[in-house]
Amino acid sequence: MSESRNKHSLWRVVSLYAAISWVCLQVIDVVTQNIGLPKWVFMGTLGLLLAGLPVAAATAYFQANPRRPVSETGSAPGYRLGRFLQWRHVWKAGIGVLAAWGVAVTGWMLLSSQENLDTEWDLVTGLDEIRRLAGEFKYPEANKLAKELDGLIENDAIRDSMWAQVSQKVVFETRPPGARVLRRDYESTAEQWEELGTTPLDVEHFPKGLSRVRFELQGYLPRETARYSSGFARAAPFVLDTPESIPEGMIRVSGETASIMAPGLEQLKALALGDFFMDKHELTNRQYKEFVDAGGYADPACWRHLFVREGQTLSFEQAMSEFVDKTGRPGPSGWEVGAYPEGQEDFPVGGVSWYEADAYACFAGKALPSVYHWYMAADPFSSNHVVPLSNFDRKGPAPVGQYKGITRDGVYDMAGNVREWTGNPDGEAHYILGGGWSDPAYAFNDPVSSPNFDRSPENGLRLVTYPDATNVAEANRELEKAFRDYYTETPVSDEVFEVYRQVYAYDHKPLNAVVLSTEETGGYTRQRIEMDAAYGDERLTVFVFLPASTQASAPLQAVTYFPGSGDLYKRSLDELDVGRIEFILRSGRAVVYPIYKGTFNRGSELTSDVQDASNLYRDHVIAWSRDLGRTIDYLETRPDIDAERLAYYGISWGGVMGAIMTAVEPRLKASVLIVGGLEMQDVQPVADPFNFLPRVVLPTLMINGRYDSFFPLEASIKPFFKYLGTPEADKKLIVTDSNHFVLAYSANLAIRESLDWMDRYLGPVK
Repeated sequence: MSESRNKHSLWRVVSLYAAISWVCLQVIDVVTQNIGLPKWVFMGTLGLLLAGLPVAAATAYFQANPRRPVSETGSAPGYRLGRFLQWRHVWKAGIGVLAAWGVAVTGWMLLSSQENLDTEWDLVTGLDEIRRLAGEFKYPEANKLAKELDGLIENDAIRDSMWAQVSQKVVFETRPPGARVLRRDYESTAEQWEELGTTPLDVEHFPKGLSRVRFELQGYLPRETARYSSGFARAAPFVLDTPESIPEGMIRVSGETASIMAPGLEQLKALALGDFFMDKHELTNRQYKEFVDAGGYADPACWRHLFVREGQTLSFEQAMSEFVDKTGRPGPSGWEVGAYPEGQEDFPVGGVSWYEADAYACFAGKALPSVYHWYMAADPFSSNHVVPLSNFDRKGPAPVGQYKGITRDGVYDMAGNVREWTGNPDGEAHYILGGGWSDPAYAFNDPVSSPNFDRSPENGLRLVTYPDATNVAEANRELEKAFRDYYTETPVSDEVFEVYRQVYAYDHKPLNAVVLSTEETGGYTRQRIEMDAAYGDERLTVFVFLPASTQASAPLQAVTYFPGSGDLYKRSLDELDVGRIEFILRSGRAVVYPIYKGTFNRGSELTSDVQDASNLYRDHVIAWSRDLGRTIDYLETRPDIDAERLAYYGISWGGVMGAIMTAVEPRLKASVLIVGGLEMQDVQPVADPFNFLPRVVLPTLMINGRYDSFFPLEASIKPFFKYLGTPEADKKLIVTDSNHFVLAYSANLAIRESLDWMDRYLGPVK
């Protein structure tokens, strides 16, 4: 009877415990569905309840069947356990365990809630930052942040939108297939390669911007290429070569239908070009020495062209007497005793004329590239990435390949180091491209020709071979540049020009200017200011450079600067450089550098400074004038600037724009235009510098190069100067024996004449 009663009591306790547990679990399940508790809360509670079941059963058993000690000195194990398993102890322990569990879950909920808030805040902030970085073309940073945020985004539409800003789908194919595909950011040359897979390969989120991609396949030469994501997306399969299928030291450049995207040549028809091989590096002194030692200067076999200078034909002997080194021995102009300087065997050869470059090409069984082929390999639209990693240091050449700026198909040093002769004639000159170490960075973009006899130290070469001869002869012909005969044109009337002037006018609304930073650098002070632009809701950035305080006393004369076209390809203010106008600061004047629309952090869809008939170009010209006007508005508010003594200083693009800027801005008192001129392309009359020239009345100095192929002396420079409305006594044209890069060939002359001009019309610095 007692045993039956014990069993009944035990089952009643177990049943009651199960019912209470079921209720607890149901409550937790409802709470989980409504406030999002994680699954581990339910499972943890279930575990605790299951662990408590044997405790409740044992307590019921011992309470119904108490045991007594077996001796006075000890007790049986069952007796000791029975004394502990009493309902008052078990209830207290159970309530304590559940309370501790509740506190733990509640604490987690509070912390999790804060973490969720932080995550949501980080996500919103991160997406805004990605938009900003993408807007500034800082795709490596934007991609890195997108990878960090990807796991936090639950909404697929938001994730897709984020990736669309910083990446695109790319398909990689190689011939043959099976090649490893590796990628890294273009600027991060020391960074480890990221392996993407093997070809054929679909990459869903390939980073926008410029990337280096490398293909590797056993038995084949590695192939490296540098392109924007859009370039990879539309690229044909990449052909891989074996060591036997391509000449040593050369790499394959992919063919395509090519246009020359260079000033004055854009109007030329596109040509379909096949793949070709190009030297990976510029020709070195060691390689050229083989030609010299082989008697190349004594053997007329490879001197295939008439030697013509100023219309006169020279004999072979007369020409060879010109092509000697410093000691009168045959060889480049910088060599001595028929040899290059010691230790410079891997430096690019320089100081060679076009005739010497062509003779060496014949000796090597190769050719000088055409302008078409050169630009196709160079891809000048990537200059904002290539140029900073190239040799434009103005100190001298560097060993080939030392600088890591590679172009579209893995060619080194196409920007800077030495200029590279091509096969295209330009009268008694030939095009020489890429710029040298002493040239401004925008030389990489601009087509320049030099006289065939020019042996400047920067003049070198790089060779090609054409396994596919498609359109090679056509690509090497003399190029027909865009041309306008300005001597037969007539500027618009005064009445029409007044209408144009009103188009450039703007409301002088409050500037809302803020000085964002002031820093001492390079012996001068640099201030960054932002203000409201004269159009839209845009903000205009202006840099004011102040000379050392000991050089001049306030108020300072100021020179407003309009740079060369290289600024249109820059997207970071870190690339801003005043090196070529630093002499103005040393003279005791301030330099004012507006960030014109389309440049640096104000980048736009405009990709060239070359004038055209589009509304896009016209609107930018008007915006540039208003940017300059707002800058002067700001200068008038500063007590440390003498707003009555302001000058304009323009280089190349700034020289062209000088006609418009100084015609519509009466507050300028003097102008210096370095390598400015009239462009040959058609443009809307309201944005045509030719119509503004007669309205320029302030003193204007022009300094130009006699052999400037971008601004030809007779067709561009002289008409510009002739139509200036400035009185004859107050305008001056200086023509130097250089090409477009006057500041490289004739820097001291340009500095001296510029400062003398400012002293004359602004007054000496006090």
